[in-house]
Amino acid sequence: MPSAADILIARLQADCTAAEAAERTVRADVEARIKGAETARAFAWRRLNALSDMARIAAAEPEREAAVERQLVGLFREIGWIEGGLNELSESAQPLVTRLRPIAEALHAQAHPPPLDGAGAAVEAPAEQLLDPLAAFRAFEAWYQAERGQPILQAFERYMPPTPLVEF
Repeated sequence: MPSAADILIARLQADCTAAEAAERTVRADVEARIKGAETARAFAWRRLNALSDMARIAAAEPEREAAVERQLVGLFREIGWIEGGLNELSESAQPLVTRLRPIAEALHAQAHPPPLDGAGAAVEAPAEQLLDPLAAFRAFEAWYQAERGQPILQAFERYMPPTPLVEF
């Protein structure tokens, strides 16, 4: 039969084991939340870079079709899927072009609003000008995630091999 000291020690050891398990649970939760926040931050910057590059291209090119083409080429180059033109994309990437085209058109329409009529009122805005590019891009992200099972902004990931630190 165990002594009173053995029973006390066993209870204390059980408390230690339970405290360690609780600590591991908290650490895992905190690490997951940090990872989620880190991913959200990285994706926000990637979204900013992609859409700001597209908006700059749209503003610089007055001709709509050329602007849309250049925006899409710039985006796919940034991802690393093409080097030259959209004709390099595989057949499986064509739905992406189809879904990204309205975003590029909206960016161009916002950069080049329709002229004013004689009374100083804007001529009726085309449908693409009414489209919010950010909301449309987020919808594209959701579609891509559902369709492909991973976030599109993951495609912007750049592997950086470890660089040895050399001290002189």
